Amino acid sequence: MKVVFVTGMLPSGHYSQYIAHGLVETKKVELLVYTDKDEKNLIIKGCGQIIPVWSKSFKFIFEVLKQLRQDKPDIVHFQHELNMYGGMFTAALFPLLLLLTKLLGYKIVVTVHAAVFKKQIDDEFVRIFNQNPKIIRPFMLKTFFSYVYHSISLISNIMIVHTHLTKKIITQDYGVDGTKVHVIPAVIPEKKPYTGKTDPYFFYFGYMARRKGLGYALDGFKKYIETNPKSKFKLILAGGVIKGQEDSLREITDMITKSGLEQRIVYKGFIEEKAQDDLYHKAYCVIIPAVLSMGSSGPLYHANSYGKCIIATKIGHYLEDIDDGKTGILTDNDKWDQAFDMVVNNPSQVKQIEKNTMQKATDRKPITIARQYNSIYSQLINRN
Repeated sequence: MKVVFVTGMLPSGHYSQYIAHGLVETKKVELLVYTDKDEKNLIIKGCGQIIPVWSKSFKFIFEVLKQLRQDKPDIVHFQHELNMYGGMFTAALFPLLLLLTKLLGYKIVVTVHAAVFKKQIDDEFVRIFNQNPKIIRPFMLKTFFSYVYHSISLISNIMIVHTHLTKKIITQDYGVDGTKVHVIPAVIPEKKPYTGKTDPYFFYFGYMARRKGLGYALDGFKKYIETNPKSKFKLILAGGVIKGQEDSLREITDMITKSGLEQRIVYKGFIEEKAQDDLYHKAYCVIIPAVLSMGSSGPLYHANSYGKCIIATKIGHYLEDIDDGKTGILTDNDKWDQAFDMVVNNPSQVKQIEKNTMQKATDRKPITIARQYNSIYSQLINRN
C-alpha cells in the first residue's frame, strides 16, 4: 500500500516526523512524504521517502498534483494546518487541492489539527492572532472556518482528529459529517528514560505567543516567589516567535524586567534538540499556560515523552488530554501561584504523576498510533 503524506516536517520535533516514523516501523506501507522545498527536510531520516515538493505560495496546488501523477499512490493523507502553505490565501485554496486530488481518482485522508467553537471567535480572538478586529471581523473568520472545514468534510473520504473535543467542534459548529471523523490521539515520541536528578526550576517550551497565556504564569511565579522568598526555584522559558507576533516576545521580556526577577526568570530563545532534552530532563515540572486551546498540544506531548509532571491551564483540550492529579495538574489562570506551591510541597505526587505519564507515553508511542492509521488506510482501500 503506497501512501503519500503531504505535510510540513520542520522544525525538529514536528508531529509529522513521529507519526511518519511510526508508519515506517509498521512495515505495512510504502510511505512518501511531500514536504515544502526547504532542503533541511532531506536531513530527516527514518520517516519514509522525503520529497521536497511544494512552495509556500499558490503554486503548492500544481506542485502537489504534478508529483501525485508521477507517484500514483493508493492514498493521499493531508495534514491540515491553516498556515502550512503560507497564509490565509493559501489556506483558502486548500479545499481546491483536495477537490482536484479527488478528481484525479485518489482516496483522501485529512488530519485536522485545530478548531475552535464559533462562540470563541470574537474581537479578542482576532487580537490574539495579531490582527486588527476593525479590519478582520469575527464573522469573517467564522465564515472562513465554515468554508474550510465543511469543504474538507465534503471532499475527503476520512478525517482524523486528535481529541473528541475537536470532533465535537467541527461537527457541531461547522457542518462536518461525523461519520467520517475518526479520533486518534496524538503520538507521544519515545525518549530514553532519565535517571538523573532534577533541578529546582519550572520549564516552558513553546512559541512566545499571545494565546499561550505566559503572562498569567509569570504573574503566578512572581506571587509564588513573593510568598516563598527563600525558594530556590526558577522559571526557564525557551522557544521561538511566530512571524507577525514579535510584539508578544517584547511584552514577555518587559514583564520579566518589570517583575524584578531577572535572576529567577530566564528566557533562552530558540533552542536545538540537544538543549531541549537537557532542559526537559532536569526540570522539576513543565508548565503549559494558555488562554486559548485550539487543538491537542504539541508542547504537551513533548513533555509527556520525557515523563514530566505538567501544569497546564484548565481549558479546552487540556481537560481531555490531562487527567488532573494523575497525568498532570490543571489550574485556573489566576491560580498559578497556588499550582507552583502545591507541586513544590508535594514531591511524592509529582513522582507519581511522572510514573503515570511514562505509562501514557508507552501507550501512545509512534508505532502503536501508526497501527491505528494503518487500520483506517486498509478500511479505505477495501471500500468499493
